[in-house]
Amino acid sequence: MRKFLAVYGFYILIAVLVTWPLATSFNTTFISHPFGDVYEYIHHSWWINTALQSGQPLYFQPLLAYPDGLASLWLWAIPLQTYPAALFALVMPLPAAFNLTIWLRLALNGWAMHRLAFDLTNGKRGPSLLAGLIFMLFPTFQGHLAAGHSGLLALWPVPLYILALYRLQTVPVTHVRRWLIAGALLFVVSLWGSLLLLIYLVGPVTLVMLLLPLLKRNWPGQRRTLLAVLTGGLIALLFILPALAEEAAKPARLAEGGDVQFSADLLSVVTPSFEHPLFTHLPYTHQVLGIDPFERMGYIGIVAGLLAIVGIWQRRDTRLWLALGVSAWVLSLGPLLKVLDSVVSINLGEQVSYITLPGLLVQQIPLLNIARTPARFNFTVALVVAILAGYGAAWLWGRVRHGRWPLLVLLATWVVFEYQAFWPFPTIPGTIPQPVQALAAHADIRAVFNIPWQHLLAQKDGMYLQTGHQQPMIAGHIARRTPVDPAKLNLLESTLDLALLDAAGVDVIILHKEWAQDAATMQDRIPGDLLYEDARIAVYEMPPAPDAPRFTALMPDHPAIETQVNAYLFAPEPGWTHISGGLQATERDVMLLLDDLPVQRWSGGEAISFDLPVPIMQPGYHTLTLTADPPCPQHFDATLRCDAVVLDDLASGEFEAQTLPDSVTFARGVHLTTYAVEPGRVRLAWQFDESLTENDIRFVQVIDANGELAAQSDQTLGEQPAGGGWLEEIAFTDLPAGTYDVYAGWYTYPDFTRFPVLTDVAGAPDGWVHLGQMEAHE
Repeated sequence: MRKFLAVYGFYILIAVLVTWPLATSFNTTFISHPFGDVYEYIHHSWWINTALQSGQPLYFQPLLAYPDGLASLWLWAIPLQTYPAALFALVMPLPAAFNLTIWLRLALNGWAMHRLAFDLTNGKRGPSLLAGLIFMLFPTFQGHLAAGHSGLLALWPVPLYILALYRLQTVPVTHVRRWLIAGALLFVVSLWGSLLLLIYLVGPVTLVMLLLPLLKRNWPGQRRTLLAVLTGGLIALLFILPALAEEAAKPARLAEGGDVQFSADLLSVVTPSFEHPLFTHLPYTHQVLGIDPFERMGYIGIVAGLLAIVGIWQRRDTRLWLALGVSAWVLSLGPLLKVLDSVVSINLGEQVSYITLPGLLVQQIPLLNIARTPARFNFTVALVVAILAGYGAAWLWGRVRHGRWPLLVLLATWVVFEYQAFWPFPTIPGTIPQPVQALAAHADIRAVFNIPWQHLLAQKDGMYLQTGHQQPMIAGHIARRTPVDPAKLNLLESTLDLALLDAAGVDVIILHKEWAQDAATMQDRIPGDLLYEDARIAVYEMPPAPDAPRFTALMPDHPAIETQVNAYLFAPEPGWTHISGGLQATERDVMLLLDDLPVQRWSGGEAISFDLPVPIMQPGYHTLTLTADPPCPQHFDATLRCDAVVLDDLASGEFEAQTLPDSVTFARGVHLTTYAVEPGRVRLAWQFDESLTENDIRFVQVIDANGELAAQSDQTLGEQPAGGGWLEEIAFTDLPAGTYDVYAGWYTYPDFTRFPVLTDVAGAPDGWVHLGQMEAHE
């Protein structure tokens, strides 16, 4: 036991060395690149710490997404990401708590691999030390360390899980229960850092451990292994299912892409970090790893690679591990082959194609398709390389009788040097300005608004500042992006209108200058008094609003639609507005959506001019979306850019406050969602649960005081797909002065059979709806 503790101490010293100069500012900085996620993760640790001490809910954060708060059951599923730092923060500053967690975690990763290799090499201490060092410092993990991915670095349960399954397959029956329990629990704990490890590491490793006894015809061992995995899987569901349910409820707009962007380059296995002092001048490293070498590092290294080859050469039982490593490496390349960070294309006359890889199949498999970062399959590559290198070092250990410890020291020194991804390792500030902390004493502050809100790093910075000012935030998130309505956030930031800000509860604005596109211009526009400013932030206190908020529209300035463009509206009460503009849709249809609900569709092929009434059913923020159907496909060559839909003069009209009638339902899934009758015009908003044909006719009839038909509009709306919608304004301008009753309904042509009205409204027995009365004046 003492020797194993000494090994752990050795790995801690290595962790301190490779993260230098963190030790010199342990209490005041975080280990992270400025583009990392540390501020987000430490915020959640701070909240867990706060909740434990104050009795508030652990998995609901009322200070985020003011005034609603955010559920955070996702953190229940990954306790190793937040709880260690949260507990350390009970007795030390947040930076020290996080940094200590990282040091202990890195060392534990190395120790766990050492423990596994110690068994696999029949107790050879030196080779197992080297295997642990390779696993601990593998460049893939150093990239994630720089990105602040502390949860993904909780890898130590996986080697111990493999060890438990190995033991389970070979121990006598009297010891089965102990290793069965260990295997099941370690399966669960191996997912506590990140659920994505199930895809990138735990799942592939489990497959190998299930195949191993099968190939050896060790049927009892296979049954035991399967039982341990199934038991662990059932226990893990207690953590996974609540998190997945929370994730499934998120808006579709929060879904992330990046399968190609975050795929490894073909050359990544032979590409060291360009932040390494020895390799910084190699030009190809920048092309292979990209601007920020976080996700795509996969360098195997000279020593580890040679030792792994020796291990494969000397031991036939390593072939399954080799197959796993190669398979994981291929999957890390993603759906399309990239070389020097460019997708490899093949010119076939007038056609251009790409080289597809097995990763494309992964995108089609349910649950596996949530893995948007294929390069993380290098986690499995790292584990396999460490195991194979351990076998290779064990063979070398047995051949070198004299001087093997000096040789081991030499090899270990080269591994530490060669694997170093950054020197010095980057750190970011961990101190919060005193004026920001002083905001915690102001009970009259309702919420803080961090801008620019769309910049992910500005929002993460804002979340860390919240640990100091402890006031609610307008935005904020649990994972990556805020679920707060982008219509609200865009209108607040773009207008900086005091009335809108006040209605949203904004009493303080923090401008994150280093992430703003034009910080000086933004500062000139911010109302209120400057409370504090430094090189990174400017803090403003908002004055009282002079009046109540009014209707506000923010139109996009995009001249074309490749996928979609959004317009944002604020309405203080229900009513109607207009949207107008022009489209040149070429060969694609264009849909208009109101709060993600289709309300209009135009067929492509000609110029379209539109001026549509838009009903605002509820006060608050709304999004109008123009989307091309089909959207432009993803392309990696500028010459393959598709023709976008040209958008001209998109504008909104005046807002007219009205109380809008409730929806009326007709047969065949037709809904009149709302309507308005005004002098000389009728506004109608339709939704269709079922498809309609050109022979389904919408009619509007205007009846005079004598019961005679004074005017009508019978019109096909064309072919309408299920789930579609239609907005229209019908003019009746030539009516004599008087009062008229207006009715609307549907019939089929040519038999003129009216659609039954299923809602109990005036006119329903006769197959039409009484919309109201229209006044016509001379």
